[in-house]
Amino acid sequence: MAQSGFSDILGTYHTLLLIIYIAPMKKIFASFLIGSLSFSFLSAFAATADTTTAKADHFEVSIKSPVRVGEATDMIVKVLDKAGAIKKDYTGTIYVTVDNDSKATVPYADDGYTFKNADQGSITFSKGLSFTKAGKMKVTVLDAEDDNLDGVASVTVNTGNEDTTAPTGKETVTVTSPDNNSEIPGDSVNVTGSAKKNSKIQIFLNGKQAGETQTSEDGTFVYALKKLDQEQNVVQVKLLDGTDAVIGTSENISFKISTGGPVFNTLTVKEGKTVSVGTLLNVEISAEAKLKEVTATLGDSTGTFKETKDGIYNGTLTAPSATGSFQISVTLKNDLGKITAKDAVETIETTELPNLFTNIKSEVAAKKVTFTFGVNNEPTDLAKFKFQYGTDSGTLVGESITLEKEKIKTKSGSYNWYIQNLDPQTKYFRILGLDKDGNELTSMHPSDVFEVDLSLAAASSCMVSNITGLKATAGNGTTILSWDAAADATSGYNVYKKGADGQYALIENVPTNSYTIYLAKDAVKYDDFAIKGVCGKNEGESADYTEATHVKTGPAQLLLLLGISALIAFFVTRRKFAFFKGN
Repeated sequence: MAQSGFSDILGTYHTLLLIIYIAPMKKIFASFLIGSLSFSFLSAFAATADTTTAKADHFEVSIKSPVRVGEATDMIVKVLDKAGAIKKDYTGTIYVTVDNDSKATVPYADDGYTFKNADQGSITFSKGLSFTKAGKMKVTVLDAEDDNLDGVASVTVNTGNEDTTAPTGKETVTVTSPDNNSEIPGDSVNVTGSAKKNSKIQIFLNGKQAGETQTSEDGTFVYALKKLDQEQNVVQVKLLDGTDAVIGTSENISFKISTGGPVFNTLTVKEGKTVSVGTLLNVEISAEAKLKEVTATLGDSTGTFKETKDGIYNGTLTAPSATGSFQISVTLKNDLGKITAKDAVETIETTELPNLFTNIKSEVAAKKVTFTFGVNNEPTDLAKFKFQYGTDSGTLVGESITLEKEKIKTKSGSYNWYIQNLDPQTKYFRILGLDKDGNELTSMHPSDVFEVDLSLAAASSCMVSNITGLKATAGNGTTILSWDAAADATSGYNVYKKGADGQYALIENVPTNSYTIYLAKDAVKYDDFAIKGVCGKNEGESADYTEATHVKTGPAQLLLLLGISALIAFFVTRRKFAFFKGN
């Protein structure tokens, strides 16, 4: 009886010990089994993808034809493989060009359009294409990375003064200069174009024949119209056969001559046509090159503009402090003292749109600035930000576009971004909100232009961004801290622990973005840890600590083992008491 009871006690004790030691082994085995199955599944999926994915071969470009000059029309681009099937997984970037109309409006002219998964290999640019002159237009779509991946469409463009039926005759006659609705300085212009080679053509000015010439071997022609005495003019070219019968007629091309002062082309307000009251506006004027003086006026604000490249003048104007509609006027002056004054070349609307950017802070280092800022009442379509900067407050020519806002947002809710390799003379900055396609938000006023003095850079020759993504992972007797790697943390990372006085003390510098904490053998306890990045020869460190992470630094399984031992002792004592009572 005594022997049997004691054996039962030992059996219970052994069973509990097996549970303690076998349970972790079962977890390890299960993890290994799941990992093996996942690897097999991914391998099979990759093999399937390799055998079923065809390469994009060309673009199919669809555009309505004919269209009128200035008419906005749809443009459809499909990505096809060699067999003509749509490549639904294409996520490349495309650019659109028009060979013989450099001023045509094309979709996403600056940065191109990047296909999204939702596009499924086909995108329609609604009213995204328009032309500035008549003729046969070649529209080309190119892949940004693959020169062999392209597509072409041909479009006939007619003037807005005529219907879109074919011109007289069967042969095509195209006028390439002057542009339709253009303005020509002086009283003469060269009419150029193309038609059937080695053929007679006639030039008509304002409905009357002005002269004739002949196309060359390659089908081009040039004819000079001189001593024009009418401000508004229309030119047309007719192609003749051997019997002097008309076999082709060009579209009517309208142009204006300016024999007086300098020629003005366009004015663009970079902030758009709706701005907040009192906003500093960056304005660009396109006009005749090498002018002596270019000024613009908006209400009580007058700005002098500088030529930044041939025929392009940049400057600033301040929007009126009242709400309403206001017109911008321009005055041009050349070296001969002749003046062109243009009234109401552009109209803007001023509103009480609030400035949503708050708490803009900057930290400088050699050729680099790190910005921290907040945004109140974020618009729903806000996706990222654009920094503009320059050496002159009126000419912010530099740009830096951030990553998506979620990727630069800190745990405190502010945003963090740095710009490096800056000209030491750079002084003026401002921030704008962008939508997912990179367009400036009209519903969000840009920040005011603010100054950053790069000469105030810290003594260190480097600067490292704040570290993000700190997390703790419990292991077997350890806790592993990990965080997002920072490319500018060239000297690793400093690990800090908060002391009893609430201050952080440096524990260790580690070369990679992880740190292992071995659990102490004393009582269970918790500590706060934070990380900073280091650059140079330990010359620079992140401005701020990461958010503190509460980490268990006492033994991970000490309490569990103590509890199990107490349970075993309870059963042993109980059985023992029963045994002696029975005897």
